[in-house]
Order: sequence, then structure tokens, then C-alpha cells
Amino acid sequence: MILAVLVMAVWASNIAAARIAATEIPGWTLITVRMAVIAVTLIPFVGIPRGHMWKLFGLSITMGTLHFGLMFTALEHIHVGTAALIIQTSVPFALLLALIFFRETFGWRRAAGILICFVGVTMLVGEPRVSDNLLYAVMALISALAFGAANLQLRGLGDVSVLAINGWMAVFAIPQMALIALIFEYDRIHTVFSASTEVWIAILHMGIVVSIVGHGLWYRLVPKYRTNQTMPFTLLIPVFGVSFGIVLLGETLTWLIFAGGLVTLAGVAIIVFRKSETATVETPPPKER
Repeated sequence: MILAVLVMAVWASNIAAARIAATEIPGWTLITVRMAVIAVTLIPFVGIPRGHMWKLFGLSITMGTLHFGLMFTALEHIHVGTAALIIQTSVPFALLLALIFFRETFGWRRAAGILICFVGVTMLVGEPRVSDNLLYAVMALISALAFGAANLQLRGLGDVSVLAINGWMAVFAIPQMALIALIFEYDRIHTVFSASTEVWIAILHMGIVVSIVGHGLWYRLVPKYRTNQTMPFTLLIPVFGVSFGIVLLGETLTWLIFAGGLVTLAGVAIIVFRKSETATVETPPPKER
């Protein structure tokens, strides 16, 4: 339980670290640098997952460019706690995508959970700080959709290790992100080389602690315990995210964010706990947070 809670805190700290780094480096440039750190750290120690490279390239588009790229860009303008709550919609998005593409069905309880989750997000969007940056809140929501899609793509990667997945996904994602940064952002090189020590610590934290330590610990837990023992811990991510935003970045918790967050988490909880009641086979957890 202690290790599971620690992993959730590490994953939530990824959002806070991204927010800190995004104050000095534009989003697309920042995620390009972060992916470069992951690639340099992991590729020398993982093999080539032959037969899966095209799948990893597809994953680099959804998990890499769409999920991380849009989220890092959104974090230039929205708060950590809000982003951590919005990203929870990846759970109902994954269910809806599974229904569309895999014809997987779910009962009325999960359908109610999906509806409740999106009602909570609507409340979050109604908060003035969010509605003033509506475009970036929508980016975060599309990021969550892409994350839900990416977790369905992971089914096709079989027993490929999480380190190989993260490493090769980073390799494929770097050119995509660098091209977008080249088109839409200015002073890219200057912002990177003039970044403060605090920002570089945040980047190294995201690239090494989150990607290697966080996922390494999680993948020691998942094979040993049932899904209904591990997945409920993911509900702690927005709790830690909101807390990090308040403690580290001085963000404030308004009543609308609090209420919308509770409603969103209630919807996700219905989905997660309902799923875990009948789970007999371990399912892979999210790769990145």
C-alpha cells in the first residue's frame, strides 16, 4: 500500500513539475526536451521490440504528441489541480473508445459513472480561472482522450517491457514534437539554455523519476496483486495533484474546483470499482502521468 501511494504521488508530481518548467520553456519545446531525456536514459539499456515498432510509432502519436504535447501546452495556462482532475476523464474515454472500436459493452452503472464524470468536468470548466482559458482546458480534455486511446493501444504490445515502450515511444515522438515547436514557438533554443536550475531539476524529475522509478515500482506491484487492489489507488492522483499545486505553486482551491473535483472522482470511482468487481485478469496500468 505504501509503494502504491508513493507511485501515485510520483505520477501526480509529474504534472506539478511540468507546470514549473512551462513557466520558462514553451510547452512543445519542453516536452521535446523531456522526451530526449527519456530516450537518452532508456534506449542504451533496452532492446528493439521487433514486430512492434509500428505499434510504438502509433503510440508515439497518441501518448506522446497528443497526450503529453497538448497537456504540456495546456499547463502553461491552467493550474496543476485542474489538469490532474481533467486527466481523470481518460478512464471514461477509454470505456467509450472500447465500446466503439472493440464492441466492449458496459452496464448502466458504468454508464452512470461516465455521465457523472463529465458532469464534474463541466463544473470545473465553469470555474472562472478555467473558463478564461477555455481553449487550454479543451486541450487538456483532448489530451485525456488521447491517453484513453493510448491505453487501448497498449493491449497490442503484449509483454514488451514498460521501459522499452517509454524509450522507443520517446524516440518516435521527438521529431513530431520538435517540428510542432519549430512551427509554433519562438526563442526555443534560448529558453532551453537559459532555463533556471529549478526548471532543469523539474525536467530531470519528469524524465527519470517519473518514467523509470514510478513505472518501475508500479510494474513490481501489478503482477502480484489483483486489479481491484491496485486500480483504486489511481484515484489518489488528482488528490496529490491538487495538493502539490497548493503547496508548491501557491494555487488556491475554490469551492467550484472542489465540488467539480469530487463529482469527477465519484464518476471515475464508480467505473473503477465496478470494473474491479469482475476483474479476473490483470490489466496494464497507464504508462505515463
